[in-house]
Amino acid sequence: MLKQVRSGLKNIVVLFGIALLVLSFALWGVPEMRNFTERAPMRVGKVAFSAQTVQAEYNRAVQRRREESGGKFTDEDARKAGVGEQVVAQLANRSVLQQEAEKLGLLMPAKLVQDYLNANEAFQNPATGKFDPVVLQNILQANNLTAGQFQELITLDLLRDQLVQSVAAGTPAPKPLADALMLRQVEMRRVGYLTITDDMAGTPAEPTPAALKAFYEKEKKSFESPEYRTFSALILRPEDYSGPAPAEALLREAYERDRERLYEKPEKRTLYQATFDSQAEADAAAASLRQGGPFEKIAAAKGLSLSAVTFTEITRKDVLDPAVAEAAFAPGLVAGSVAGPVKGMFGWTVAQIAGVKPPMITPFEEVRGEIAANLNKDVSRKKILAAVEAVEDARDTGAILPDAAKAAGASVKTFGPVDSFSFARDGAIVAELPGEVLGEAFLLAEGEESEARELANGGYFFVQVEGIDPPALIPYADVADEVAQKWRANERKTRIAAAVKRVTDAVAKGDSLAAAAAPFNRAVLERLLARGQADETISAELAEDVFEAPPKSVVSGDAGAGDGQTIVEIREIGFAKSRLGAAEDTAFRQFVAYQLNQEYVDAWLATLREDYGVKTDAERLAVLFNEGQ
Repeated sequence: MLKQVRSGLKNIVVLFGIALLVLSFALWGVPEMRNFTERAPMRVGKVAFSAQTVQAEYNRAVQRRREESGGKFTDEDARKAGVGEQVVAQLANRSVLQQEAEKLGLLMPAKLVQDYLNANEAFQNPATGKFDPVVLQNILQANNLTAGQFQELITLDLLRDQLVQSVAAGTPAPKPLADALMLRQVEMRRVGYLTITDDMAGTPAEPTPAALKAFYEKEKKSFESPEYRTFSALILRPEDYSGPAPAEALLREAYERDRERLYEKPEKRTLYQATFDSQAEADAAAASLRQGGPFEKIAAAKGLSLSAVTFTEITRKDVLDPAVAEAAFAPGLVAGSVAGPVKGMFGWTVAQIAGVKPPMITPFEEVRGEIAANLNKDVSRKKILAAVEAVEDARDTGAILPDAAKAAGASVKTFGPVDSFSFARDGAIVAELPGEVLGEAFLLAEGEESEARELANGGYFFVQVEGIDPPALIPYADVADEVAQKWRANERKTRIAAAVKRVTDAVAKGDSLAAAAAPFNRAVLERLLARGQADETISAELAEDVFEAPPKSVVSGDAGAGDGQTIVEIREIGFAKSRLGAAEDTAFRQFVAYQLNQEYVDAWLATLREDYGVKTDAERLAVLFNEGQ
């Protein structure tokens, strides 16, 4: 937990300035839990998650990251960040909490949901302080939620909160713990320091042939050739198993099957929308608009900007209120048309059409190549899995890898001798050797065979290690120049270390740091050092040692740049409490409490996941998350 706290404090000022939204969109995602008759890529207890549900959740998570990064978050970034694994964890946590709530018989009355909406500042108009459906609609649009999803989200989220709050302590962190952590972060140290460089450490010595030979013998490990391995590999690549072009009927069948989901885009409209408490107010607003008045004026009267009441390119199902959706998406409306007033769920609503984007259907011919590629990929995948099974069946009967490969209509290839960086003995890079294959070859013992292992591109491979050449000492004549270079570096380091020792020994005997530094004709400098601060004179490792050392002591270590070493005297320890006010102190205690409570909740969730059981189909999830493409 302390590691998490320290990590969170790196941006402490930003942290305290962020308002926490009660809705846990990012934490829990959007609940759409249903049982499906098809083989589900994920199952939690009695609940199965369809491929559509999992992929929609993943797409939302990626889109959220993309918006936060200004559009720079790519699919590759998502794979590296483990977004797929995070989505699976979120779905699992959400599901076990819902199932546990059902098991305990917990219910969430509709009135409590409505009270929550009315009391939550996230849904209130900043000018009136009252619940505003326009604000809510903006939140739904920003999170790609429909009205039905939102209703289910709130109900289930409140149920989950009941459970979570029963586990979390809900009290501030112990003051002694919070105070100690806070002081650690704002600690400052006034230090004196002296950097010893090469030119201050005496005249460099020149190596004799005997000295170089002795250094070579002493540092033999530095002059060894790497370990080389020779191995056979059966590599099953997707491109080697591609089939003939799919028949026209299959292409059209796939198009029709996925047309609504992938190739049809419904009509989208951009709306201005405002809701009023009375019909009279709504009638007046609608009349003003029909007479050419601007919607900005209506929005301003409600304390909102035009952008706050604008819903850009939304579909009918994105509109929270069904009555408003029917009016705003009535046939024949064009840009400038006024819909309403409409008596809806939250009052009287007036909408104006700002733009209409007609429905679009991507024709079959435009996606023919994409469909063919996907079908070929499926065929290739099935053929590769069949080949893997054939190899494994042959090996189960005792066949060696080359013979097992023949059972699958494939052949092995021998690589090596090659080192762990894919270099041959002559320094040339060994081509056509996937990194996964090389890595596996260096994990096995001589004569050992691997099981089937997956390649990043969706293929598979098997490896059999045939020979291992251990590291060997390179003859001195072949590395003489390298020996001389390393000898000089070591001599320089030794001279600097000796100079540092002379200074620290003098200080230990009672001299001041300034007096001990006098023979070097360098002044001792002074500075205030904050925790974690490092630069060209004080390395990160030395800075850490400085803050672990007691006052009045002297420590030394590498400078932040170059070969020098810096000697640091801790002169005074203080705490910059003025950097944080009372509000920040309170917020920090709450933050520490949150971290403690989160650990309680995490442990409890882990137990629930174990009790209910979480099963995933790794292969199908990889496809849904675009992994291995």
